[in-house]
Amino acid sequence: MRICVIMIGGVVLAAAPAYAQSNDVTGPKTLNVPIVTCTDLPIAGKPIPRLTIAGPHSTDGSRTALTNGLVVIHRTPGDGLAVGQQYVAQRARSHQTGYSRPGDGYGSLRVTGWLTIYAIDEFNALASIDRACDSVEAGDFLEPWVDIALPSSASPPVYPDFADRANVIFGANNRTLFGDGDVFSIDRGSLHGVTPGQRFAVYRDYRLGTTPPLVYMGDVVAMTVSERTTKVVVVRAVDGIMPGDVVVPRRPASQQDH
Repeated sequence: MRICVIMIGGVVLAAAPAYAQSNDVTGPKTLNVPIVTCTDLPIAGKPIPRLTIAGPHSTDGSRTALTNGLVVIHRTPGDGLAVGQQYVAQRARSHQTGYSRPGDGYGSLRVTGWLTIYAIDEFNALASIDRACDSVEAGDFLEPWVDIALPSSASPPVYPDFADRANVIFGANNRTLFGDGDVFSIDRGSLHGVTPGQRFAVYRDYRLGTTPPLVYMGDVVAMTVSERTTKVVVVRAVDGIMPGDVVVPRRPASQQDH
């Protein structure tokens, strides 16, 4: 049985049976790979670092953070470091005891910047900061850089599938309020069939008095997809989107359960 949903206002996007790809893929603001990459990534457990930043390569021994310049990396046996390799610097924003049990929530992984190995010897390596999302600090850990490409088109604004509901998690710096052009994560990923460019509708579930149970808040499009989470950009917002809002994929009626 199809779920009947009452919505405030005329939501043109909810019923347009046009199956052509849509160009409103990045929203009304400029969106690029650094903006998406610098948005915090939800994680279910504390990472185990293999390579960590020892600190800035600086004459000022009191400094622990940089946004440009060189940093020192302590080498480990078999680390495979070589001049010219690129890495992402990351920092877990939750203490180990702050991670929930599976299914209960997410910690936050902050991308602080990305860098290139500049020089190495037997014990240490130097890396130059190519771009900083935040200050790159002692203790940040490194993962190999993986090139990403943002989708160039979005799936069509067809029918919301309320049988498949995701949740808003958070954005950069644990931000929890989003409007046009903002990026945040939802708790659906490749394991759930999400693909880059897929379109979702966002609703708020009030369930209070005479208020309609689901109110349309906007549309988002998947940018980068992880195993269990996806970073999305807001391409249309009628009000501020926040955690607790319901995110549902837009699919042709023929692809939905009846």
